[in-house]
Amino acid sequence: MTSEPLQDRSHAVDPPLGVTRVRQIAPSVGVLAVAFAVGCAFVALSGGNPFHAGAVLLYGAFGTSGNIAGVIAKSVPLILTGLSVAVAFRVGLFNIGGEGQLYAGALVSAALGATDLGLPSFIHLPAVLLAALAAGTVWGVIPGWLKARRGVHEVINTIMLNYIAIQTVDYLVSGPLNAGGYATRTHPIVPAATMPELWSVEPVPVSWGVVVALAACVATAWWLFNTAGGVEFRAVGLNPKASRAVGIADTRKMILGMGLAGGLAGLAGGLEVVGLHHTLYAQFSPGYGFDGIAVALLAQSHPVAIIPVAVLFGALRTADRWLQLVAGVPRDIVIIIQGVAVLGVGLQTALTRRAPAPHGPPVQPATAS
Repeated sequence: MTSEPLQDRSHAVDPPLGVTRVRQIAPSVGVLAVAFAVGCAFVALSGGNPFHAGAVLLYGAFGTSGNIAGVIAKSVPLILTGLSVAVAFRVGLFNIGGEGQLYAGALVSAALGATDLGLPSFIHLPAVLLAALAAGTVWGVIPGWLKARRGVHEVINTIMLNYIAIQTVDYLVSGPLNAGGYATRTHPIVPAATMPELWSVEPVPVSWGVVVALAACVATAWWLFNTAGGVEFRAVGLNPKASRAVGIADTRKMILGMGLAGGLAGLAGGLEVVGLHHTLYAQFSPGYGFDGIAVALLAQSHPVAIIPVAVLFGALRTADRWLQLVAGVPRDIVIIIQGVAVLGVGLQTALTRRAPAPHGPPVQPATAS
């Protein structure tokens, strides 16, 4: 009795790595192209010239060294808040609380950084940043624990915690921590807690915070894709029930995920205080925590891809005022571009989930003779 070997499912070979990468980023590039096309349409409807507006945007972002420095400065918090959202996405959670976590980290860093402890800079500055990271972690663990242990949806929790953190900062900056005078800000950061400058340029010097943000992206990518803990972390996000069946503590991973997400956003707030403003203003953030959601979505939650997307959003935020001043176009065009991009990514995700899984040729059973 002999049997024939099973027929191969497919004769196709795996595509080269470069082709795979292109296929991965093509949807996001397509969404951005559509978003900019919609933005150009609105420029034309408002009576402007889309080509002139595009040239003004490019100059406003990269035309001078000061503009480039502004793009970098705005990209740092966007990198970290985008990374915060991406980490939560990887474990199957939606961290919409990046803004509150950013405020929590900024508040603690402002309070500790303005206190002269008599410590050298190589101790005081890391202590301030670690305190900011810890504050954001606590603000992230709270909704993570409520989700994992009590089943309370993390979106509801994080939205409420956003308001608590923002209003608390507003009260403290206007009252107990106010530096005096007419400005609603805290006392300035002492020199020992100030982040050194990487690039001295007016009007916005670039601090070493950009290196910290880039290192956070690289370290997160390495942990997610090259360690057993990272594999388990992503497995919970893909299928928590299956992960639980093979012995992965999914509730712990959820709490860990929200804690890490909160810590990254808190670090962003700390870097804003010690590296850029050197004090804490009321309403100091223009919405970095919410923009981080768009950054993570367009980057498909990949830590390294977050860097160019954050730079793009930083460029748009830096150049938007040039649209109004030079091109005579409402600066809200930039918000429209960002909104269309987010809607496009959401639509792609919905269509991908509804699409049927591909099936290969059926395996024919062995025959006996």
